[in-house]
Amino acid sequence: MAQKKRLLDIWITQFNTVYREVPFVVATDWLQEGRLLAEDKVRITGTTAWRLIGNVPAFVPYLPKAEPFRAEDKAEALEPVEVGFDWKNPAEAEDEDVDMIPLIDISLVLLIFFMMTASVTGGFFSPIKTPAAQHQLAAITKDMFWIGIDKKNKDGVMEMGADGKPVPWYSLGKENKMLHVPSLDLGEVLATLDQTLGDTTGEVRLRIRADQDLPITLVTAATLELQDLEIRINRGRPKDKRLSLVVSGEVSEPKGK
Repeated sequence: MAQKKRLLDIWITQFNTVYREVPFVVATDWLQEGRLLAEDKVRITGTTAWRLIGNVPAFVPYLPKAEPFRAEDKAEALEPVEVGFDWKNPAEAEDEDVDMIPLIDISLVLLIFFMMTASVTGGFFSPIKTPAAQHQLAAITKDMFWIGIDKKNKDGVMEMGADGKPVPWYSLGKENKMLHVPSLDLGEVLATLDQTLGDTTGEVRLRIRADQDLPITLVTAATLELQDLEIRINRGRPKDKRLSLVVSGEVSEPKGK
């Protein structure tokens, strides 16, 4: 008949916490890890008398012992300390190449910022009037997709929102071909674009064409949605199979052209 293992109750006096029915092996592990100290107490589960762990012979081999002072410790303390400073000649520092990558990144960010804000800034900058979505098909080059943001639906009817402004209609096409008729839901248009792209890889050019009477914020929002679509498409794809959406905005043209 197998002998029943005797369990221990551990009292960590610093936190006044008692752990019950702890195996002996676990208690020794705690001692070696420093979770138990000689000042903590132990008793056999089911008994009432507590004993200091430092006074229990079975635990003495597992208690940490102070290492005696060695003669070589004093010699090591007298050795010179390496502080890690490497003083260089100023002339040598001037010859090192300057990392231009952070400067280029900042320049690109500023360029994009000025391009995005130029259309809404008054004073020295003239506001850019974007043309109606159904115009300027000649500006769409071969294999280029386009997203139209118009103030009229496919029947040429303009609807007004509660704020008194025209409700935007979104459409999708490639070159001179319509892929998705005007819809109030940009998500439907992007879903059609996602399905049309399929397993396409490499660079895909897309132009956003918005009505000149609609706010520029609609173009900005559509651009952000396209960025999210690119991330979703490339999720899980290897690097050589990824797709890159190159988005550009429509240029303005005189009315009546």
